[in-house]
Amino acid sequence: MKTPLLSTRNLQIGYTNGKPAHKVVASNLNLELTQNEFVCLVGPNGAGKSTLLRTLTGLLPALDGEVLLAGRKLAQYSRKELANEISVVLTSPIEVGAMTVNELVAMGRFPFTGLFDRMGEHDWKVVRRALEMVGLLGFEERMVHKLSDGERQKVMIARALAQEPRILVLDEPTAYLDLPGRVSVMNLLHELSTDHGQTVLTSTHDLDLAMRSADRLWLMSPGGMIISGAPEDLVLSGDFQRVFARDRITYDVMNGHFLVAGNNEGEICLQAEGEARVWTERALQRVGYSVIEDNANRTGMRVSVNRIESGFMWEVQAENQTRQFEDLESLVDYLRELPG
Repeated sequence: MKTPLLSTRNLQIGYTNGKPAHKVVASNLNLELTQNEFVCLVGPNGAGKSTLLRTLTGLLPALDGEVLLAGRKLAQYSRKELANEISVVLTSPIEVGAMTVNELVAMGRFPFTGLFDRMGEHDWKVVRRALEMVGLLGFEERMVHKLSDGERQKVMIARALAQEPRILVLDEPTAYLDLPGRVSVMNLLHELSTDHGQTVLTSTHDLDLAMRSADRLWLMSPGGMIISGAPEDLVLSGDFQRVFARDRITYDVMNGHFLVAGNNEGEICLQAEGEARVWTERALQRVGYSVIEDNANRTGMRVSVNRIESGFMWEVQAENQTRQFEDLESLVDYLRELPG
């Protein structure tokens, strides 16, 4: 069994509102983070994810209990010692002014060098290595404000890596990115763990990406309870669905995504394979139809998809009539016009 790198004992987190009053967000937290793993902290808005991360990194004091880093109480570390162990990337938008990538990443060496003119050969090697890890070699002299949002976020991660931490902690690193940027950053965090031996803990609202890339999830409910486990185990146990349950929203455990319940327009037998089946099923569900397996002996509406030279052809059979459509948009429009 792996020895935890970071752990908590009966941790209580929250905010002090003036002595002795305080607001408790979560209590009795007993968590473990081990070397070289990628853990995603997920949960609904307001559950306390940012509060937990700030407490684990010493930015907020614990209300009760303990945070242990390498078996030593977090409060016993000096600021410089803590900088050697944990590096933090917060949610705030990146405002860096007129700086080059090299200059910004070099700021990660500040706990050890103080000023830029004290940067030695080793420090610049660390900066180069950090840029290499995030895939930004060749960007050294680029101005940060001219980069894309995704590139800027990777620069901030490189700056954190330049501290040479044992643990990299990120609070919503994909919050201001478009979908390709979110995928790229989450894939980078996964690679930092698997390919570079980095221990990574991040909070995220990108549930699908977290499910696909994390070694473990810390699943935080609004009541402050945290369940830790492999993503697949949390789905099979029903805990993932329970934490994110909302009116008219369900988690499709067979396909691994959330569904919004619409009007119940009835059932459709679908005969299709591969990607055509996946996207046809999504289109049918979007307009309120339940998709069932094809059965030659079943009466009712049937949709079949055939590959043709130009792509696909959708054929609908209903009430002894057959209609054909060259795209899903036309098929959906037809289904919407059917009498209820």
